[in-house]
Amino acid sequence: MLSLRRFEIFDKYSGEVIGELSQDTRRDLRTKIHKAFQAREAVRQTSFEERAELGRRVGRQLEERQAEFVDLMVREGGQPRKFARWEMERAISSAMNLERRLELVKPRELSAASGRNILYREPYGVVGVLPPRNTPLVVPVYTMLAAIGAGNSVVEKPSSSVPLICQRVVQIAIEAGCPADSAQFSTCPGEDAAWEFIENPEVHVLVHYASSPVGKDNLIKMGSYLERTKRTLGECMLHVGGRMKKYVPELAGNDPFIVLESADLPQAAAAGLLGGYAHGGQLCIAAKRFLVHRPVASDFRERLIEGIGRLKVGDPGLEETDIGPIGKHESLDIATYQVREALERGGRLLIGGRSDGSFFHPTLIEFEKAQILGASEDEKPFLWIEESFAPVRSFVVFDTIEEAVTLANDSPYGLGASVFGEKEQAAAIGARLAAGRIMINEGPLYSDISLPIGGIRDSGVNGSTDKIEEMAYTKRVHLAT
Repeated sequence: MLSLRRFEIFDKYSGEVIGELSQDTRRDLRTKIHKAFQAREAVRQTSFEERAELGRRVGRQLEERQAEFVDLMVREGGQPRKFARWEMERAISSAMNLERRLELVKPRELSAASGRNILYREPYGVVGVLPPRNTPLVVPVYTMLAAIGAGNSVVEKPSSSVPLICQRVVQIAIEAGCPADSAQFSTCPGEDAAWEFIENPEVHVLVHYASSPVGKDNLIKMGSYLERTKRTLGECMLHVGGRMKKYVPELAGNDPFIVLESADLPQAAAAGLLGGYAHGGQLCIAAKRFLVHRPVASDFRERLIEGIGRLKVGDPGLEETDIGPIGKHESLDIATYQVREALERGGRLLIGGRSDGSFFHPTLIEFEKAQILGASEDEKPFLWIEESFAPVRSFVVFDTIEEAVTLANDSPYGLGASVFGEKEQAAAIGARLAAGRIMINEGPLYSDISLPIGGIRDSGVNGSTDKIEEMAYTKRVHLAT
């Protein structure tokens, strides 16, 4: 029997109660995982065309219910209405284009010394997903369809602050005809859910969208779990009974936005404003460190500051609002500390710098390159080192291309980067950047089904690969002549 405990979901702006759900216990989640486990073979047996049609049906349902989902993202997620529409479009596109993504997991023939070699992509079985709070629609849609598209069943456990959207996404998949019990939704608290996904042998893949510390904590949990199952048999035989599973973390970013002397400045400034401050800066892929060539620094700085000054902070339900409430109090606290510490270390406040209740006003702080280049970790501003999940950004002027590359790569993260300038020169710089997704003369919010998000280092471990590829292992079969 499922838990009867209830919890409320609140409007991020007004504080009004907008919904209520049953709070799953860890035992409840285990029951749902088992249902998904029993359904996994039914998904595996579906054809690629059936999976593509499922994606199209989900996409059509999302199209028909656009107004409902946009309103829910505004209220439950605190998203400005214009950004909620952008996410809505991405979610629909992701579903409608599942057929294109399926090409990545279809069998194909490889070269062979003799006979034939065939590469198959096989489903793991059950995929557990922990989606984020900041993109509560597109990520559950994209990841759920990646799991099913690769032939797996899926269990989604969204952030407790935005569960209603994910619940409706899973319900749409069920109504669209995915095999019975193959798509599950849970409200189990995050810490309990992470432990259950890690320890339960019926879960084969864990996909987690989170901050880097939280993502790393799952690795610690995995090690702790395996350690508890370790024992010695006889005098010398070591046995570890815990099951290994695939872990797919998509974590934070501290992405550079490079503007060269040859850049189209109006285009770069518009892309930087949108890419840096959309949804209050609460995006892992946002531009967070502006690196600008000295010959155009004054002009670009002026354009960016002017754009920031026009941004409207307030009620996310209003069409003119650009910056809504910050969805997590911890993000506000970190941003406040980053601004204070940056100014204490000699940073120059160009605009903003203050919070107001659950809002943080869009902020830009300039550092001298000498504060970064050649400095130790302890000497660098925390705003430079750590992602700000609020509309707080840094600005540094460089003199040489080598400095630009060094500054851009001076980060523990490696999610994405943008470079604006003459195409060949910008592309050459992009090739030297340590990140999974490089945009040349395009802002970080550019959406293309063929350009999945994914990073290296503290942003992830697999680079920019489609999640559908992560959810199917490779099997190579040789057929003798």
